[in-house]
Amino acid sequence: LTLVLPARPELPEPLRPEGWVGLRRSSHPWAQALAAALGRPVTATSANLAGAPAPSSASALDAGLRAGLAFVLDAGPTPGGLPSTVVRLDGARPTCLRAGAVPFPAVAAALGRGTER
Repeated sequence: LTLVLPARPELPEPLRPEGWVGLRRSSHPWAQALAAALGRPVTATSANLAGAPAPSSASALDAGLRAGLAFVLDAGPTPGGLPSTVVRLDGARPTCLRAGAVPFPAVAAALGRGTER
């Protein structure tokens, strides 16, 4: 589940395109351990270019994307499945920006709010 919220102005511009920031807590133990070891959140982009399929392994990363990276932390193949559900929260009603693994009605119900699509 990715929650998109209004970004605080002190965030660097690349982290808040158009004034928004997406937040997600990874369920992967390596990602959790990295954030815990650093003692702060980790920022990252998706591992695929917009519109391209998500890679299932580090070796499947797009060559152009990989060229701009200092290193890749390879924690093995991804579990696959649906992408994250992306929900924007601004105002009284959450808005589903992308349907995914978590059903949007369940997100809205957990927030105790109505829904928009």
